[in-house]
Amino acid sequence: MKACVLWSLCLLLAACGGGGGDEASGGAAVVPALSAQCQPGSVARLALPTAALAGRNQELALLACPGALLGEVQWRQTDGSTLLPMSARSAALSVTPPGAGHYAFSINFSDAKGAAYTGLAEFNAAAAEATSMVVRGEPSVWSGGQTSLRAWVEGLAAADYAGAQVRWSRIDGPAVDLGDAAQWRVIFAAPTVAEDAVLRLRVDATLADGRMVSQAFSLLVQAPPAAAAAPLFDSSNPSSRVYPYMAGGAHAAALRDCIYTPTLSRNALCTLNRLPLLGTETRGEVPTVEQVMARVLVSNDWMAQRFEAFLREQDTHGDFRRMLNATTAVVIGGRVRPAFYWVATGAIYLDADSLWLTAEERDTVSEVADPRGGYGAALAYDTLWRYVQGGQAVGGRSNVLTRASRDTAALIPTLGRLLYHELTHANDFLPSRVHLLLNGSQRVVDASPANTASEELRAQLPFTSQAMVDLGRVQFFGATATDVQRAYQPADVAAFFSADRATDDYSYSWPTGQSVPREDAAMLAEEALMQLRHGVLRDFAIAPLYVSGSSADLVVAWGQRGRVGEPAIRPRVALVLAQTMPWLPAGFTDALAPPLALRAGLTWGQNLDQAALASGAARALSVSERALEADLDTQRRSHRRSAVELVR
Repeated sequence: MKACVLWSLCLLLAACGGGGGDEASGGAAVVPALSAQCQPGSVARLALPTAALAGRNQELALLACPGALLGEVQWRQTDGSTLLPMSARSAALSVTPPGAGHYAFSINFSDAKGAAYTGLAEFNAAAAEATSMVVRGEPSVWSGGQTSLRAWVEGLAAADYAGAQVRWSRIDGPAVDLGDAAQWRVIFAAPTVAEDAVLRLRVDATLADGRMVSQAFSLLVQAPPAAAAAPLFDSSNPSSRVYPYMAGGAHAAALRDCIYTPTLSRNALCTLNRLPLLGTETRGEVPTVEQVMARVLVSNDWMAQRFEAFLREQDTHGDFRRMLNATTAVVIGGRVRPAFYWVATGAIYLDADSLWLTAEERDTVSEVADPRGGYGAALAYDTLWRYVQGGQAVGGRSNVLTRASRDTAALIPTLGRLLYHELTHANDFLPSRVHLLLNGSQRVVDASPANTASEELRAQLPFTSQAMVDLGRVQFFGATATDVQRAYQPADVAAFFSADRATDDYSYSWPTGQSVPREDAAMLAEEALMQLRHGVLRDFAIAPLYVSGSSADLVVAWGQRGRVGEPAIRPRVALVLAQTMPWLPAGFTDALAPPLALRAGLTWGQNLDQAALASGAARALSVSERALEADLDTQRRSHRRSAVELVR
């Protein structure tokens, strides 16, 4: 082992096992000490803080040398006050030393040939300054990937952020377009690089009281794995870095190759022999949590830990685990937006924004919005939805500036509804009745049987409004609205929709060329299960187009709470659940409550507390309720994607 000293850091590296041997001499190859430069024979180099201060973010990064490709990486703190390395299995860390002192990490990583390496990184942090600024975000991103960073000032009240002047700029590294650089949050596409590079950014802020603060952030921009000739994940739906949570699990290699990588070709999808359905492995029994976790890929460990805790604490009926039998894998990523199921891989892809519990976890989730949020802007109406329990809207997140936490029970209206929806897609395409009959030489996309839930729904109990189908192609696929469609008023759309038997306008997400709508079944199951399993009802309303202000102030033209309980809709729900969740008891849907009409002419906010309306007095939303409504509106506009769009 060799050692070197680089300013205030000491770095050590040794090669062991798996490769790197010198066949000519019969001994181990001489591996240069890990340093800030790539020496002849190096596979990696380090980029570390040079003037660390307590109370400020510090980035540590392991960069692949030219021509090298790094595999698994693991950072472990070995000295100093305890830090929170949220990305300890990625090539970069961002940590905030709580005080002055010495900090050290061991690093274990591998190269493309499987050779294993270990190293040590140390740095010293000086005492904190009077006012500390911290930049938080995921510290690494693939070349060209969308990412975000947000700056914070220690002790600054949430209300005082609006009165500051902010400016982001590039200090060093590849050129980058930062877009709107005058906000506390900056969203941008990482520069295109041929080899790993560090992009150093700086944020300067002048606070309302005249104080001037600044801080830098070192973002590792990685060259991603070489893309396949016909990549399944192309520029229209790019993948991001994830890894198997159980690195030594039986399916780890297949998860890396078959689920979410640029090297996966649409012409060479994995077969069920390579990665079988979970239901094939469990022989139709309820999977254990351990069996599920062996199928999980994440971009940070905390995502898997929260998912596991959710399954153990909230899946009391076993529904989620049973529904997961229809999948090959679960991907949870900070840049997966919105969530989706893809029959090409048989996996569900979840947005980590749905399962963080602490502010530090939320910091690692990208704030990049779905670019399709603007579809339908030419129309003269808007649709609104929310989940309600006990007269309160649920599922909204607190203002990011409050840095609030939440518990696993609070994830039911976010992660829970998401799982019901996406797993209904999975069980629609591959119902449990076929799991033990599948041909292992088939790909998932070729294994779907005839007469699935969506096909039966379309054949026996279809919805009937062609006007809503056509509007769905404008709203969810970006089709150009016709003059007739632009002229529709909320009352017109309410007439089309209320006479039909769908529960949401997203049920009409039906692209041209597909034989059946798939979102119809998923929306029916989602709303029914949230009500029957958790006592959470769903509001849906049609209102004038949202232009500015708060969606809470939109005047409802028509709406219902618990539309899924309509007599004409109940048989459709029963059909879907019988196909996708055959373990549910007979008459399960009989317990659906009859729908409650929302009050036309009152605002969306006034319609929240129906008990107050029943007593003759509309209740105005509180400040916190309006903040939650603002977040729910963001979710409404950015968390929808047609699963059928991803059946390619």
